[in-house]
Amino acid sequence: MSIFKPVGKAAKFTFVTVPLSIFGWQLNKRLFYWVRSLWTRSINPACPDCDEGVLLCQRNVEPVFDQTERGDRPRQLYPWVCNHCGYGLLESLDQKRVREVTGRHRMERARSVFTELELQEREAFARKHRIASRIFFVASLLTFANCIHMLASGVSLFPTLNWASFSLMFWVFGMKRSYRSWQVMSGHIFEHGAARYWFKHEKWLI
Repeated sequence: MSIFKPVGKAAKFTFVTVPLSIFGWQLNKRLFYWVRSLWTRSINPACPDCDEGVLLCQRNVEPVFDQTERGDRPRQLYPWVCNHCGYGLLESLDQKRVREVTGRHRMERARSVFTELELQEREAFARKHRIASRIFFVASLLTFANCIHMLASGVSLFPTLNWASFSLMFWVFGMKRSYRSWQVMSGHIFEHGAARYWFKHEKWLI
């Protein structure tokens, strides 16, 4: 039995995995998991504790009834649990309400961490964001240049649009990192309208 098991794995790799990889099966599989992860993150509130997972509502358990004010109907609260770190909270099925609660929690956590940072630590964090911003901007320019080259070479419109969408995505990521660097250095982290002010008056490319 111990002899046939490695032989079976080798045969599966030779006659199944390799041919499927040649036809792009593994790439399409990874792209599918990536798109599914993006979709899950877009429709569910982000975890305020680890910033890597999302909060999923556990609808299969009995709700907890919360009587907030006299005369009001009691609210049904369900557990929302992070799929990465296990952080959980009790809230209604309204995702807007959950996002408000997690947003307040995230802001309090960020405020407590930011107030303890010294200037040197802030500069280190800002430098990391600047480097990441430049990398994304360069990637955006390279993908856009390849998009123009494909158009000039007579490539069909569909793959060209894919490269253009990647260029736009990298540019947005670069803008976000540039904005984060400005926030860390200026201290405008918990102010409303800071993004609008940065967009109009500050440098995007840093």
